[in-house]
Amino acid sequence: MSSSESQEKKEKEQQQKDISLKGVVGILNMGNTCYANSTIQLLRASPEWNAYCVSTDFKELFNDTYDTNYKKVLCEYQDVLKALWSAYNPAYIRPARFISEIRKIVQGTVYESFGVPMPNDSHEYLVFLLDNFHEALNKKSEFTPSPNPTNDMKVMAENGWMEFLAKNNSTIVDIFFGMMRKTIECVSCKNKSYRWEVFNSLKIPCEGSTFSEWIQNECKQGEIDGYACEKCSTKSTAFIHTHLWKLPSNLFITLRRFNYDGRKNMSQCPYNGEIISLKEFFAEESDDPSKEWNYELRGVSDHHGSHMGGHYSAQFKHPITNEWWWIDDERCNKIDSAKYTGSNYIYLFRKV
Repeated sequence: MSSSESQEKKEKEQQQKDISLKGVVGILNMGNTCYANSTIQLLRASPEWNAYCVSTDFKELFNDTYDTNYKKVLCEYQDVLKALWSAYNPAYIRPARFISEIRKIVQGTVYESFGVPMPNDSHEYLVFLLDNFHEALNKKSEFTPSPNPTNDMKVMAENGWMEFLAKNNSTIVDIFFGMMRKTIECVSCKNKSYRWEVFNSLKIPCEGSTFSEWIQNECKQGEIDGYACEKCSTKSTAFIHTHLWKLPSNLFITLRRFNYDGRKNMSQCPYNGEIISLKEFFAEESDDPSKEWNYELRGVSDHHGSHMGGHYSAQFKHPITNEWWWIDDERCNKIDSAKYTGSNYIYLFRKV
C-alpha cells in the first residue's frame, strides 16, 4: 500500500470514528441536576423528536413572540439539543440558560423543586418537560362528537380521542401519547360504563417473574368499594378493568420503583432487551394499527441508590449508529448493550 493510500485509509477511518462519536455528548451537573440530565438524554433517544426539534425554526413558528414561558423553555431546550448533536465525544455541554428558564417557570407551581439545586424524580421531570413542550406547541380546535345511537365501542373511542385532540394537538401528542379504556362494571346489575384516559407514560408495578406479568399487573382487574351505579341507583362494589386502546410510536414505560411510603423497590426488571408486543393488553374491540406494533428499546433512565438518596444516569442507543452508550452527567462510555438491573427506572420503546 502506497503512502497516499495509507493516508487516505486513515482519513476514512477517522471520519467514520467521528461520525460514530457525533452527538455522544454529556451534560454538566449544575448542582443535583443528574435527574434532569438523565431525562434529557432519554428524550434524545427518540429519532422523531430529535428530527422535529432540530429541523423546526421555533422562532419563526412563534413569530418571535414568546407570549408564554412554555415557548421560551422550548426554544432554550432546542439550543441544548442542537449543542448536543453538533459536538463529539468526549465533549459535554453546560445548559445554563435552559436551567435558568426552568427556574423562572416553576416558581409558585407544584414543580417549584425543579428550580432549586436539590434531588428530584426523573419521571416527574419527564412529565413536566412533555407538558411544557406540548403547551408551547398546542393548537386547540372545536370538537363535535360523532352520533352514536347504538353505543358502538369504536365510535366511543374515536370520540374520546378526538375530544382530547381538540384541546391537545401537538407534535408531543403525535409522538408520545396513547389512550387506554377503563371499564367499570357494577356487581349488582352488571351495567358497564367506560372511561377513556390518555397517557404519556405507561406506569407498571415491579411484581412478577416476567416483563409481561409486570405489565399485566397494571392492567389486571381491580375493585371499587361504595360505587354509586347510575343504572341501578345503589352503592355496591364494582370491578374495574384496564385495557390499552391506542399506543404511540415512542412509548415511555415507567417502573413503579417508589412506594407510597417512600421506600424503593429494587427488584431487577425481568426485561432482557427483546422486541416486545403489547397486543395482549389491548381491548378486544380495538382495531387501532398500534395493536399490531412491535417495539424495541431505545433508551433508559436509571436511578442508583435507595429512597434515602441516589443518582441518575442514562443509557442511550444512538439513533444513527445504533450503538449503546452509558451517560453519567458529563461522562459517556460505550457499552455492548443496554444493562438490565434493579436501577432501571424509565424505558423508552420505539415502534420497530
